[in-house]
Amino acid sequence: MSKYKSTNRHKFLLQYHLIFVCKYRKKLLLNKKISNDIKILSQEICDRHNIIIKYIETDKDHIHYMIEIGHTLPISKIVNLIKS
Repeated sequence: MSKYKSTNRHKFLLQYHLIFVCKYRKKLLLNKKISNDIKILSQEICDRHNIIIKYIETDKDHIHYMIEIGHTLPISKIVNLIKS
């Protein structure tokens, strides 16, 4: 299990399980190249914004993320970053 992070007055551990679904549940992620490209791009985006991806897995029509973030970023902003 991850260790807690702390600042001057805060101690926290924020982990989120996000699931993104393809539009109309199309089976777009059967192709391994597309699946791997999405994983690589997601990792690059998260590295740029100090978001830790614990794991990322793809299925036929959806992607699972387990992420860990700091307490300053709202989850809505993170979802927006990853989906962009």
